[in-house]
Amino acid sequence: MRLPVTILLVFGLVAGCATRSPHESVAPTPPARRDAVALPLPPMPDDGYTWQDLAQHAIAANPDHAAILADARAEYFRYKSRTDLQDPRLSLDYTSRDPGTDRYNGNLRFYIPNPFVDKHVLRTGDAAQRGIAAGADVLEREIAQVIYALVQEALSEERMEAVLYRRERVLSHWADHLKLRQDARVATRADVLALDLQRLRLKAAIQQKHLAMQAALRSLHVLTQIPDGLLHLDQRTPDWPIVLDTLADEQRLIEDAFARSPELAVARAAYDKARASLDTAKARQIPWFEYVQTGYGARDTSGPDTDEWRLRLAINIPVFAWMSSEKKVATAAMEAALLREEGIRQRIRNEITTCLADLRETLDLRNDYHAAFNAIPEPNNETTPDVETYYKLSDARLSAYEYTHQIEYRCILIYGQLLNILGGFMRN
Repeated sequence: MRLPVTILLVFGLVAGCATRSPHESVAPTPPARRDAVALPLPPMPDDGYTWQDLAQHAIAANPDHAAILADARAEYFRYKSRTDLQDPRLSLDYTSRDPGTDRYNGNLRFYIPNPFVDKHVLRTGDAAQRGIAAGADVLEREIAQVIYALVQEALSEERMEAVLYRRERVLSHWADHLKLRQDARVATRADVLALDLQRLRLKAAIQQKHLAMQAALRSLHVLTQIPDGLLHLDQRTPDWPIVLDTLADEQRLIEDAFARSPELAVARAAYDKARASLDTAKARQIPWFEYVQTGYGARDTSGPDTDEWRLRLAINIPVFAWMSSEKKVATAAMEAALLREEGIRQRIRNEITTCLADLRETLDLRNDYHAAFNAIPEPNNETTPDVETYYKLSDARLSAYEYTHQIEYRCILIYGQLLNILGGFMRN
């Protein structure tokens, strides 16, 4: 008579010992330490690192990128935990009524999962995971854009420094020539001082270019965690005719940008999440079993012992689920996601059209100026016998070359904006 009750008691004690109390403190596992020097350096090509190489290494060295992916996995399991099986519930009770009349009851309840709801909850978790993971793609683009700008700034400042240094050498020779003319009483002291002031301004400009280049390189060192002395940049510039050929089909570029856009991926994930939430709300309107319960009762009396087994099956009747606002919330979220996606598509389309037009116009200006610049012959001692005229023409030509370089740099910056919109590490 009392043997089944004893078995239930033992089972309850064992289950209680094997289950951790919700109030019991658990020491958190410390996160794995990320050591910058432990990151492997990317193999440097013979021509030096391209901005794509440095961007990939900067992404790998950024802990925020890995944290976003970890958050995405945690978000999925946060939803999946809602579909986990519930622990069985064991209840025991003892009743003593009249003297000599004792009653023992034991019940074991098993909760039944709802597959109609659970499958949509898992869909919601998958969409939530994709939405958060798309944030990692957004971060990748931001890092790539910063790396591209720093690399191009370092290369541009280095080239401009070389041009300014050539101008300074020309002015230095011109200053020596003016001093000789001053000694011969052909040039005045004011001419020499004016040229010295011009050289001083030029030296200051050279120093500023050098400092700007060093600042860009230091930022690259910090972002990529490549030690100083090992960071050598690829000096190649874009081949603009090939670039224009790849950008000829504007509609294809727009479609590719749509497929790669992380912002669109976030909007799609938000729509899928709202759609899954709507299906979850509809699934809750379907009646389903809540739990099955088995029980045993025994009564100890002065007469013959009596015992009984019981079986109970509970069904959830969704009466108020039909009037729930959950479906309205999901429907509004779906509409908002669709509107947000359309807005992102319109913005991407406008940005690509604008960048392509700016790039083509700037490249046309660059080509026209290059043609006009190359049409003017470089001065030499044979074509320019006057020494003073030779120095003036050489300095004017190098000064004009600075403007040529500025146009080239503007083309590179516009191209970088276009690369960021298109998304993806495109090889130049």
